[in-house]
Amino acid sequence: MAMKRRTDNKGRILRVGESQRKDGRYQYQYTDSVGKRQCIYDLTLAGLREKEKMIIRDLRDGIRTGESKKITLNILFRKYLENHKTIRKSTEVLYKSYWKNHIKSADIGERAISDIRSSDIVRFYNHLLEKGLSSRTVGVINAALQPCFEMAIEDDLIRKNPCKNAMTRIPQTEAANRRAMTIDEQRRFVNFVSKDKVYRHYLPLFTTLLGTGMRIGECLGLTWENLDFKDGLIYVTHSLRYDNYGDGYKLHISKPKTESGKRVIPMMEDVRRQLLKQREHSFMSQSSKECMVDGYSGFVFVKETGKVFLTNEINAMLNRICRKYNKLEERAAEEEKRHPIVLPHLSAHVMRHTFCTRFCENETNVKVIQEIMGHSNVGVTMNIYNHVTLDKAKETMKNMEGKMIIS
Repeated sequence: MAMKRRTDNKGRILRVGESQRKDGRYQYQYTDSVGKRQCIYDLTLAGLREKEKMIIRDLRDGIRTGESKKITLNILFRKYLENHKTIRKSTEVLYKSYWKNHIKSADIGERAISDIRSSDIVRFYNHLLEKGLSSRTVGVINAALQPCFEMAIEDDLIRKNPCKNAMTRIPQTEAANRRAMTIDEQRRFVNFVSKDKVYRHYLPLFTTLLGTGMRIGECLGLTWENLDFKDGLIYVTHSLRYDNYGDGYKLHISKPKTESGKRVIPMMEDVRRQLLKQREHSFMSQSSKECMVDGYSGFVFVKETGKVFLTNEINAMLNRICRKYNKLEERAAEEEKRHPIVLPHLSAHVMRHTFCTRFCENETNVKVIQEIMGHSNVGVTMNIYNHVTLDKAKETMKNMEGKMIIS
């Protein structure tokens, strides 16, 4: 006698492993990849069978869904850092900081990786933007999470990386204070610094930043051995960082993340002249106590005490310069009955961005620009180049107004 097949309360035949509970919900029982019995539920039979398809496909392809349900994003992140010892210490510190402040206590941090979808990541990133984070910061968080999920894919824990293309689906915010200086603003800044009794001593540093596009850590980490005055070359081989590597904040020498970070920058004559002035000043006021960081010494830009500058000290100095210049300019404008021409917010990164903008205005070979800037991704260079060329196109079209008969 044939066994009677089970049906639900609507008379529909149920498959092997399927059943309907007393509360009306449907359930499906199966054995996972590690031999343990598992059970899933759904309010509808159609919904249950969609889940069944995914489970059967995962079992067939060797995806360890049962295990991935027990691994949260927080656990995965810790496992990734434990397994990948080649990550630069500074990058690890940065990732841990963002994880602690934005991921660890968030709902997504305690969610099983098997339950995290691309839409969940996008929703999380949008939430971070709403909290006030910039898209650049969210991009760093994405850079930390993406390889974690890639590791999970390689371990057959999940099928897809939910971080893939997530950054293309969120608004790209532009930091308000990262606009490059115009040519006029740059001229005013240099003229003011060169004549000011307090800040003229720092002109070699600012000339080097504006004339090379180096990152502030690269510039502050320069040693005299990195400068070849005979051939007019600057060898960028490392950065000076002030980071907490687990033993408190200390000065460290950091090597570039990629080979593109190591580069040779030709000296413009103004840069060469200011660096020679800095060398002369350095020899005249040489401190008895030379600064040593991770075996490096002979730093180009040091204080009267012989200690190196920190990035935040340079940024604070630029803020003071702006305030002083703008205050004097506003007073002069009031006396002359005109609008003041003030300097925008300045930072070490604005110096770099200003150099790149001037470079793009005068050079069409994007690969050359990328090499000098040390961009690992040509897309970063192209974004700046395209922005500059669009501005130049607008300026050209404006200058053509009234010079062409078109209507």
